Amino acid sequence: MLASIQETFAADFMQRALLAGMLVGALCGYLGVYVVLKRIVFVGVALAEMSSAGVALAFWAATILGFAMEEHSPLTMIGALALMLVGVLLFSLRWTKTVPHESTIGVGYAVAAAAGLMLMSHSAKGEAHVMQLMFGNILYVSSREIWEFAAAAALVALVHTLFAKEFLFVSFDPETANALGYRTRFWEMLFYLTLGLTIAFAIRVAGVLLVFSLLVLPGVTALLLTRHLRRAFPVAILAGVLPIGIGLTLSYALDFPSAASIIMVSFVFMLLAGGARLVRG
Repeated sequence: MLASIQETFAADFMQRALLAGMLVGALCGYLGVYVVLKRIVFVGVALAEMSSAGVALAFWAATILGFAMEEHSPLTMIGALALMLVGVLLFSLRWTKTVPHESTIGVGYAVAAAAGLMLMSHSAKGEAHVMQLMFGNILYVSSREIWEFAAAAALVALVHTLFAKEFLFVSFDPETANALGYRTRFWEMLFYLTLGLTIAFAIRVAGVLLVFSLLVLPGVTALLLTRHLRRAFPVAILAGVLPIGIGLTLSYALDFPSAASIIMVSFVFMLLAGGARLVRG
């Protein structure tokens, strides 16, 4: 078994995939506790779709202006971040009490998907790149993309370390937070900004499908295993990291897609956590 693991991660590209996956799994697992408890699961996929539309917008603009653009051009990241910021503004504000928040998320997802398709139709290279973002292949991640995500992850981690109390209070007891003078709209927008920043960089590393799954499954696993909210965060980080190595090993040994293998391992962890919860009552 040990020899098999050593063989799996002997190649440089597998080592990069393992490192990138663990970084993405740790950060998405942590943020996933908020995502699940705040009932904003589909915000993750909506922000990812908007980031993808931003990449398509960058390729479309390059086509219109008549210059060639590489897949890893900084302009694609600028496009992804710009549309992500639009999503943050759209999802963090409560526009009216008569329209449910989920409807706003649905509108954002649908419009971003449609806009992305329209823009991709005029850029063949953009279509290929955006499709890669959607389904992803963590085995192709570059050292540069890992460093870029690591820098973004460090910033997000710093913000959440400094303001953990504010995020927890405003997220799970906004009425009391308002009564005590907390600027709930500001903290809500800051949370969405850290979530959007994570997604915009993470989908370049792992693809939309894997990132969305890592924002949901580890958080659910952690909340099934512990009733204490503060304990849920380290458990979710662990539940986000462990499936990466196991999934990549299974992918290598059985010739399955890497992202799908990681997701299925994470799902098995969630089922085991659910079983443990049932046994404990």
